[in-house]
Amino acid sequence: MSLVPALRRASVAAILLLGTSAVQASVAFHVTVTTERVNQPGVKTSLPARDTQESDVVLGPHYLSVRDGNRLSMLDFAARRRHVIDMAASTYDTYSLFDVAGFRAAELHHRQGLAGMLKAGGLEQHATPRVYEEQALSVLDNKRRGALQPQVLDGAVLWSLDGQPLLRLGIAGSPVSGDDATAFAQYLRYTWGGHPLLLKMLADGKRIPADFTLHYQEVGGSVTRHFRISAMTAGAPATYALAAYRPRPLAADAPPLERVLAQAARLPPPGPQVHPALRAEAEKLFAADQPFEAFLTMLEDHFSTGALVEKLTPQQQLAMQACQPIHDLTRGLLAKDQEGIGAALATVQELRTQTGMEQPVLALFEGNLRAKLGQWPAATALYLQVLQAKPQMAAVYQDLGDALLAQFDAANAWRSWDAGRAMAPALRQFRKVNDLERSLLNDYPAFFAGGAPLPPTVQPSTSRPASSTKTVGSTNLP
Repeated sequence: MSLVPALRRASVAAILLLGTSAVQASVAFHVTVTTERVNQPGVKTSLPARDTQESDVVLGPHYLSVRDGNRLSMLDFAARRRHVIDMAASTYDTYSLFDVAGFRAAELHHRQGLAGMLKAGGLEQHATPRVYEEQALSVLDNKRRGALQPQVLDGAVLWSLDGQPLLRLGIAGSPVSGDDATAFAQYLRYTWGGHPLLLKMLADGKRIPADFTLHYQEVGGSVTRHFRISAMTAGAPATYALAAYRPRPLAADAPPLERVLAQAARLPPPGPQVHPALRAEAEKLFAADQPFEAFLTMLEDHFSTGALVEKLTPQQQLAMQACQPIHDLTRGLLAKDQEGIGAALATVQELRTQTGMEQPVLALFEGNLRAKLGQWPAATALYLQVLQAKPQMAAVYQDLGDALLAQFDAANAWRSWDAGRAMAPALRQFRKVNDLERSLLNDYPAFFAGGAPLPPTVQPSTSRPASSTKTVGSTNLP
């Protein structure tokens, strides 16, 4: 199969995303993916034994698009963003590219833990071979791997690793540039998976195969996916624009998480008046002989603007030193063991009863203590309560994101972190997620290959939660 010099059958995705500054051509093709499942005896599943999905794909210089029916997914490697467009409604959602690599790294660790539990229970034979976990997630574990082993077949090569067949690669294909081959590997990585060693081989090969088959194993049985590439063309416009679409509006029945994150996307950063206003409120509380409430107000200031609790008068310092609730609170928040954290939780709950359950800083601290105890849904609910009342307490978006990631909701975790960083990018609480993104770039660079060499941008998120229904073959794939 060869590339035609002019665009003969442009992908609908390319046509609808024409920009005015297209100066560089890209590659477009149609792909048919047929999935077949063979379940182990006794395994019940709602997934069909055989299904087929048709998609149109465009490989641009720093982006790629995949259209499946009315759904168009756009991966922008230069901005490290991904846009999911509902073409029927002319709306889109936006996510961070980091959430895909972040989720898959966490998921591989989770699966390793499950395999360890099966091994400890004498059920190692029920664990999925490690190479197939890597095949599904496109993430390598820490185990040293040998080389891919080829076996020449009639018209194809079967590539295996550790004795496990992973890829049946047809001989026919089209030569392409190194950038296009890298983009093709990215298409597989983000939509259908593929072992990292296989994807590197495909990227280095500078060709797009006409047909190939990926092999997987799951807990319930085996899966094969046969890919057939057709209508391959060159000359598709190499840019895209979202101007024809609008951010998806908030549904009337949207849950609290969605409402909080949608509101955060629209909020401007706290203005210069926020710190003096909160500090003035603290001064009033000190004057009214309410040092504990003044202390909580200064903490709200810190979590909103980054301002430190400082410049206290001697009288204010003495008042705080003599305030038993402040000592009880600070001592409890330093607890490390489960017993101490449980006692601290009881202390904070009592303080909330005395001060008012709506007090945002104490609600935040209760959420943090519940998070330390692994009570993630309860912690999430408290963080949302705080942000509904105080949407510009930027630091809370870090805690909310941590709780969401712990519940494997990476898409919304990054939405939360992006919202908080847009409000207060220099807040020290966000060093943790900044470090996480740097580690993902360092440990999983292939997920970000093909993009312009730009640092991660901090921008408000206008995205929505990833789909909880259709995920197979979608760029929402974790």
